[in-house]
Amino acid sequence: MFNLILSVVIGIIVLVLLAIFINKIPRKLHIVIILVLLALIGFFAYKLYQSIAEPVRFEAVKEERYKDVVAQLITLRDAESAHKTIVGKYTDDIDALARFIDTAKFALIQKRDSSVVDEEKNRRYGLSGSGGYLKEITIVDTLGFKSVKDSLFTGVDIRSLLNYPIEGAPGKIELATDTFIDGENVLSVFEAKASKEDILFDQPERLVKAELEVKAVEAIDGPTIKVGSLTEVTTSGNWPRQYAPSRSN
Repeated sequence: MFNLILSVVIGIIVLVLLAIFINKIPRKLHIVIILVLLALIGFFAYKLYQSIAEPVRFEAVKEERYKDVVAQLITLRDAESAHKTIVGKYTDDIDALARFIDTAKFALIQKRDSSVVDEEKNRRYGLSGSGGYLKEITIVDTLGFKSVKDSLFTGVDIRSLLNYPIEGAPGKIELATDTFIDGENVLSVFEAKASKEDILFDQPERLVKAELEVKAVEAIDGPTIKVGSLTEVTTSGNWPRQYAPSRSN
């Protein structure tokens, strides 16, 4: 924007000088001056167009790439959640996570309510036999087992989830795990984060710099897009709703 303002100021100065000295310039050079003026007009029009179009293009590219990265982070979160559910903790080893997804199975269960004699309560009240008090219980039947990959990750290459879904993007998505102390509980936590600078590697530097510092309700604050946290127990992402698929947050 500063460069555009400077160009306009210089253009105005040139036009003023031409207006002052036009009568002192030989008539045969007037056509040259007209051509120069037309070139200046074209140059300033192009600069004005660029100043308007460049941020619009940047926003379109940014939104498309952010949505792709967010979708990938959500898939990574789902894989980590499956690992924690079955193994009991998260992992920062993408190869181990891939092997787990390829081989793990979860139980297919069916829950049903039933009732049995409450022997303890009957004994307390001096009752015996089949009568007396009953208590409600839930019976869990295991119907079989199903592949985690076939159920949730069909067609997903887990090992590629740390690579950006953007051709030419440098770096990788960072994945880390730790433990979090919550009172007497030691909890497993994870965090995956993608650098905005990597995602927008080929975009105008001034616009990328402004994006790294943005703070707004409808924006992704800070220099990274991330899911999970190493400092609190959460699996949420830091993106607003418009960047996530409709089924996820």
